[in-house]
Amino acid sequence: MPPPVLAHTALLAELARLIPGVDMDQLAFADRLATTEPEAAGVLAAFLTRVRPESRCPGP
Repeated sequence: MPPPVLAHTALLAELARLIPGVDMDQLAFADRLATTEPEAAGVLAAFLTRVRPESRCPGP
């Protein structure tokens, strides 16, 4: 698969994992990022794999 497709898939998978039930229309930016900057999208997806919900700062 071409790098933009792989990056887009990885990014969508990680965003969906972090935000269960998200409307895919809200993630349209991921397609633009993966198309224009596939390397950056891949790096972002890799970063997000290390983010766990319990590691986030508590809200107000």
